[in-house]
Amino acid sequence: MAQDPKKRQQKLQKKAAKRKSRQQDLARAASRLMAPSLRKAGEWPVHEVWFNTDWRDARALTQVIVSRLSPNGYFAVGNFLVDRSCLGVKNAFGKVMSEYDYHDFLRKLGEHQDMVPGELNLAAKIVRDSIAYARQFGFQPNRDTPQAMLVLGDADPDLSPVEITLGGSDGKPFFQAGPYDDADRILAKLMKSVGPDGFTYLLPIDDPEFDDLVEFAPRDTIEFDDE
Repeated sequence: MAQDPKKRQQKLQKKAAKRKSRQQDLARAASRLMAPSLRKAGEWPVHEVWFNTDWRDARALTQVIVSRLSPNGYFAVGNFLVDRSCLGVKNAFGKVMSEYDYHDFLRKLGEHQDMVPGELNLAAKIVRDSIAYARQFGFQPNRDTPQAMLVLGDADPDLSPVEITLGGSDGKPFFQAGPYDDADRILAKLMKSVGPDGFTYLLPIDDPEFDDLVEFAPRDTIEFDDE
């Protein structure tokens, strides 16, 4: 019995899609084998620096991206998600990418937030100062931060004239809980390091009659056991 032309066409399309996927996987594998070491990235020319549009607001998370271009066309990318009001560098990575992967990374990032061009020394200043601020309260930067900092290379934070604001509007550390934060542990650490009057925070609540975040005075709402 003759095969249904429509089913035959569908099988051919599936085979073509699988073949294309295998070719792409092989190309990516070959690209990774040829990629230079991230340890050399700091010596390459700076390609781009990007910040999210509301980076000046210390209470908002700051996205910092620095890229450098290698002699053979690869991109070293240092990506930092920075909480300048309390926790310092919450997330980071340093990677060497192909041109395709780099532009795909930027495209996907742009789907979630608007970005503006930045300056290398200012990027380094944001990262350095936020880490130093957070360490006062016992918070260490994300474990992948050293790799990402390789891309900063010869950046000099002290050459940036831009003043970096840290902490909340009252000058105290301000913790705004994100979906992956261990809020109890963070609040306990703040209570221990600066005391009940030394910080403010926001926590998400479930009541739909309220906004997503409501500010609390820590001494009035949470009790902590001595550690």
